[in-house]
Amino acid sequence: MAHRIAEAISDHIVELSQTRLAEMVSSFKTLKRANEELEYITGVHLFFSNLHEFQEFRQVVTLPAPKTGVNKNREWGDFQTPPNLAKQVCLSLADCGISPTVAVEPTYGLGNFILAALDTFPMLNLIYGVEIQDKYEWHLKIALLIKALRGQRGSTRIELHRDNIFEHEFPAQVAQSENILIVGNPPWVTSAELGVLESQNLPAKQNLKSLNGMDALTGKSNFDISEYILLRLLDQFATHPGTLAMLCKRATAKNIVEILPQKRYTVSNIKTLEFDAAKEFGVAVEACVLVMDLGVKAERICQVAQLGNSRAITKVFGWVDEKFVSNVSDYQSNADLDGKSILVWRQGLKHDCARIMEIDVSGENLLNGNGDVVDVEQDYLYYLYKSSDLREFEASHPRKQVIVTQNRLGEDTALLKTKAPKLWKYLLKNGKYLDARKSSIYHNKSRFSIFGVGDYSFKPYKVAISGLYKELNFSLVCPIDNRPVMLDDTCYLLGFETYLEALFVASLFNSARIKRFLASIVFTDAKRPYTKEILMRVDVGRAIVGLSFQSITNYWKHIGYTPRISVTPADWANFKARFSVHEKSENIEQTQFAIPNLQSTISLH
Repeated sequence: MAHRIAEAISDHIVELSQTRLAEMVSSFKTLKRANEELEYITGVHLFFSNLHEFQEFRQVVTLPAPKTGVNKNREWGDFQTPPNLAKQVCLSLADCGISPTVAVEPTYGLGNFILAALDTFPMLNLIYGVEIQDKYEWHLKIALLIKALRGQRGSTRIELHRDNIFEHEFPAQVAQSENILIVGNPPWVTSAELGVLESQNLPAKQNLKSLNGMDALTGKSNFDISEYILLRLLDQFATHPGTLAMLCKRATAKNIVEILPQKRYTVSNIKTLEFDAAKEFGVAVEACVLVMDLGVKAERICQVAQLGNSRAITKVFGWVDEKFVSNVSDYQSNADLDGKSILVWRQGLKHDCARIMEIDVSGENLLNGNGDVVDVEQDYLYYLYKSSDLREFEASHPRKQVIVTQNRLGEDTALLKTKAPKLWKYLLKNGKYLDARKSSIYHNKSRFSIFGVGDYSFKPYKVAISGLYKELNFSLVCPIDNRPVMLDDTCYLLGFETYLEALFVASLFNSARIKRFLASIVFTDAKRPYTKEILMRVDVGRAIVGLSFQSITNYWKHIGYTPRISVTPADWANFKARFSVHEKSENIEQTQFAIPNLQSTISLH
């Protein structure tokens, strides 16, 4: 406890004579007297929670203050809000007419939002702060003490609670307050990142978004801790009049707006006020202040503006009828394309052990990520494209190969012992790496299992897209040495039997109209902007209607691409017919196109 108090004092000692502080504290003869006096001058209710804290404080202020400072602690997802940013947020809220009587800061940290709120909102009667780290509690108390001794004493009562916000129960007089402001900066770290750090600062495990099956076991169940905190705050406060204004990643704000229909919160006038996180926090994250009115009515769209210029709306995202979109105005001109694709997009191969499963083919020898020479049966080695390889219309020669241990999900890998003895020996030798894979999808599965593999993986031709990059490009993937090429799990793909099928589909998806539609529903600041759910929304039948053979050939000419076989207007007409708007009773994966020359195959060497 003593070192926490010392840290807090050391951060402010240049502003206040330690001697004066020691003299003031020594005049307090009892705990009760100390708390009464300090509440009077700082507003903090129960400045000392017990006699031990009081005694520690009196002892520390008589000693030299070490220059320890307040360190950032990754376990808690700390990105402490700079005082100027906290002040700017509060001033922006005041400029919009917000004047709360109660303010809640659910993870107050250094307390800069509390200090800014005291300076900005004169009608505040109560500030209620929650923080789990005692070092921050003392930092704020000392800051408030110094503020008071410099003559800046207000009448606002301040209650500081040392507790875990994931479990904290707000008292009824706070939760049911009228004209409340919930403001702050919850941790910008994901549940997966905290898991890697073996942090104890995690909410109880639960299926936050009601995910089903595999989605709940894979990356979709990962979420920002701030997202959990925001939802918990809305659960608690959304039914009573007030305002929520929280710093978060833009992707987190998007997720909150997306889940609104499911949660049925009465929130309205939703805005994201964007700011430069690199400037404020030194991190390459796209961030904003998520602001919304509470307890009035239910709205499902969000206006986007800049912090400091909140009235200049740059775009609106959210729900249009039953569809979630990234740009409402752009979406409306292409909304007819929003349906269900008859082409079934698949995610690429997932193995979670690149150092063993991915092989470098750039030199004379095949080398794994440990630099070991790899000698396994060629039938189990396939060329591999990653997201960074899908920059051109037709993907060029890949840099990697990948080991494929199964042809379908759930296949018994023990069969490799006799079918591929060299591969089996290699896998056993490197078993410690594969066995260390943490994802729960590998639990109770055959040893050396992979995911994202099926009949579609072995189709000779593919159309593929990176799920990670903002720039939209669909690549044509051809076989190499008459063998199919694999995509990794950062990519999404469609599999085809023939070159002409894949050529037409790649050209269609690179058309201006589909790209405009995708741009209106995709959030490019997401970690993975393009997903299967996004791609499956493209109604291919409608998209193809207005696309002529001439426009396709003009596109090829524009990008400098020459098809590998002769392509005629009749081929295109037959292809379009297959995608009749009214013919959606079966999957394209389950049928074949009736187009001449479809059996023409190309081998890329």
